Amino acid sequence: MRIQYRAKAKNSSKRALKSKVSDILHSAPLRRVPKKIHPMLCTLLDAPFDKKGWIFEIKWDGFRALATVQKDKVSLYSRNFTSFNQKFPKIIEALKSLDVDAIFDGEIVALDNKGVSQFQLIQNYKTSPSQKIVYCIFDILYLNGHDLRTLPLLQRKAILETILPKSSSLLRYSKHITEKGVSFFKKAEAKHLEGIIGKDASSSYQTHRSKDWVKIKTKMGQEVVVCGFTKPRNSRTKFGALLVGVYEKGKLRYVGHVGGGFSTESLDAVYLKLKPLIQSKCPFSIPPKGNMPVTWVKPKLLAEVSFSNWTKDGMMRQPIFKGLRSDKKSKQVRKENPLPKEAVNKKKETQDFFTHKDKIFWPKEGYTKGDVLAYYTQIAPYILPYLKDRPMILHRQPNGIVEEGFYQKNVEQKLPKWIKTAVVKHTNRKVNYILVNDLKTLQYVVNLGCIEMHPLNSRIGHLNKPDYFVLDLDPSGADFKHVVEVAKTAHEILEKIGLKSYCKTSGSKGLHIYVPLAAKYSFAIVKEFVSQVALLIHEKLPKTTSLERVPAKRKGKVYIDYLQNNPGQAVAAPYSLRARPHAPIATPLDWKEVKSTLSILDFTLETIFKRIKKKKDPFKPILGRGGNLHKSLLLIEKLK
Repeated sequence: MRIQYRAKAKNSSKRALKSKVSDILHSAPLRRVPKKIHPMLCTLLDAPFDKKGWIFEIKWDGFRALATVQKDKVSLYSRNFTSFNQKFPKIIEALKSLDVDAIFDGEIVALDNKGVSQFQLIQNYKTSPSQKIVYCIFDILYLNGHDLRTLPLLQRKAILETILPKSSSLLRYSKHITEKGVSFFKKAEAKHLEGIIGKDASSSYQTHRSKDWVKIKTKMGQEVVVCGFTKPRNSRTKFGALLVGVYEKGKLRYVGHVGGGFSTESLDAVYLKLKPLIQSKCPFSIPPKGNMPVTWVKPKLLAEVSFSNWTKDGMMRQPIFKGLRSDKKSKQVRKENPLPKEAVNKKKETQDFFTHKDKIFWPKEGYTKGDVLAYYTQIAPYILPYLKDRPMILHRQPNGIVEEGFYQKNVEQKLPKWIKTAVVKHTNRKVNYILVNDLKTLQYVVNLGCIEMHPLNSRIGHLNKPDYFVLDLDPSGADFKHVVEVAKTAHEILEKIGLKSYCKTSGSKGLHIYVPLAAKYSFAIVKEFVSQVALLIHEKLPKTTSLERVPAKRKGKVYIDYLQNNPGQAVAAPYSLRARPHAPIATPLDWKEVKSTLSILDFTLETIFKRIKKKKDPFKPILGRGGNLHKSLLLIEKLK
């Protein structure tokens, strides 16, 4: 496939572009360009290293920025999606002149008279626009419809070098050296640079933090949250020092006073931003002791500081203020703990069997197979209890959500020795199911292309007795507010008949209601009981619900599906990803969250971990004590 060029591009540029990148682009798929992309993030290491197959670049000291250039429209934004368009109009104009449709990744920096980037200088750009501002670009992710993220880094950089004009004073290609990280780091120290970046030359572009890209700093630095300030002393005006902290387990921990590094101008600028944030409450979980009166502020401002080292009690020694940041949210600020340099040589836990992790699974959103792996690796402590010892129906989608994929129950291929399986006798055949009992097996099934996790309702040892029953509420074209209404009605009825119930989003269109049974009853008894509950709900809401199995007969009504309680049936597990736009998650809810404003897209790959930090798993009781169906059946008779 040959690259297409817009008519007004210069002939010489066309020829150069064609000759250098056409062969590389041939292997890059054509994809729809996403509006925004999360940047690939580096892992902090404690020391430099030499390594074959790696390259090393300067660590620029400025604002990380991605740029989407499409048909003379440019969106320049931070890693937190804050727009830089108004702040750096000259860079916008320079990007427009490139005459390509592309997405770039780089750093916006201000250079001193020695050509060294200084974070303090970029702070003053708005008031002193004479500063030499440069967009140092180190990666290209899209070009004229081609998704380049799956290409090796050096191929992407070869394309990038061809695209960027060599004469531009605003756009700069970020050069690199190969293998010799130790000597490069020494030169960075001698020139007082912030540090160096090491990258696996064969690495793809991943929308998460990775050990394929690492950073090594020449001096210690830390992003901190400003929580208060002291009164000024002697001739200083505005304030004396900033009291700063970092987040640990959702709470702010005090890490020091920052009083050095301020000029008269920066004191005025920072104080101007502090004044509207003044409050009486101390933001720290444990208020620090001090000799000076403190004025507390809302923890909204982020500062960049350098310091000599950490003390034993976790304080920054001799911190120096470098500037305020606006490209990150305060709650993302954590203490940076470097890994040993040997970390880049360690094999990843999934390396032996994980393949094609850069394949795009969500074309519009840009999520990859590697992102699915990263999600399940992180969510494993939450989802594994709902998968353990349950035969798994594999829904394999090796080409992502754009294709339906296929279901696999019987596993006939040769499996690694550490994977457990269970042979289940069905009416007419035996099926060998995978058991996803640990993280490594979970990662293995993701490698097979499983975006979703569909375990059976019963476990090995009592396969004919489910641990819970499920009411699957399917909108079938009905408004979602009716699904919520049906769920609340079901909850009320189940409470009246003495059964505790728990709700989760399906992650697809509807809601799932679970009732724990503790494997006390057969599927036959459970299915008959649930049919009675479904009938009660339908009789209560006849205009908005249906028990019709045929979709055409229930159109526009909420289908109460109780047949999910047959032997061998499976529903998406709690915390399972779903192969749908925006990457929604099947998420457990508190009943107070089941209200008219609820949306399936409240819980996605982007938001789920923020929620988990704030809320414990409300679904744990479904694996505990079960209700008494015999007593509940008598109560059903009384309700009729």
